[in-house]
Amino acid sequence: MNINVKAVLGLLLLLITVGMGGKFTSVPIEGEVLAQCELANEPKRVVGPVVTVSEGETDMQFLARVDTGAKTSSMHAAEKQVLDASEYMENNVGKTIRIRIENRNGESKWIERKIADVRKIRTSEGEETRYLVPMQLTVDGVKREVLTSLNDRSRMTYSMLLGRNFLKGCFVVDVTGADEDLEMLASGL
Repeated sequence: MNINVKAVLGLLLLLITVGMGGKFTSVPIEGEVLAQCELANEPKRVVGPVVTVSEGETDMQFLARVDTGAKTSSMHAAEKQVLDASEYMENNVGKTIRIRIENRNGESKWIERKIADVRKIRTSEGEETRYLVPMQLTVDGVKREVLTSLNDRSRMTYSMLLGRNFLKGCFVVDVTGADEDLEMLASGL
C-alpha cells in the first residue's frame, strides 16, 4: 500500500479546520505572541490614522502613525549599539543590540534585543538598510510581538510607525476626520 503522507496530512488539516467552524488558528512559533483577537476570533477593532502604542518591556507610550502601506512597523532608535559588531550589518544578525528608545515626551530607556534580520526598507527618501528586532507592542488591548525596524525618526512627526505586520487580522483603519485632529495629536507623545 502506497500512502501519500502529504495528502493525508492535508486532509487531516481540512477536517480539523471544518471541525473548528471553518476557522483555522495558527500555532504560535517560539517567541511569537498571538494577539487576543486571533485567539478568541474577536471582531476587528477600528483604529484611526494615529494610535497610542505601549512598548512591552518599558511600558513607554508612543504616538504612532498607522501606515497600511508599510509592511513592517518602525520605531525611533535615538541610539544603537551592536555588541561585538561586524562592519557588515548582515553579519550582526543574531547578535545583541542595545537601543535607546525615545518618545515625543522626552522619555527614553535603554533596551536590549537580538537582531532578527536586516532588510532594505523603501522610504520616501529612497532605500536604506535597517536592523529588525522583535518588539512586544500593545494597541487598544491587543498585544503582539512583531519585527520592528529601527531607524532615526527624530525629524518625523511620529516616533513610531505601525505597519501591516501589527495590524493584520485584528484592525481596520478608518480615516474619517483624519485631518481634523492630527496636528493636536502630533504634539502629544
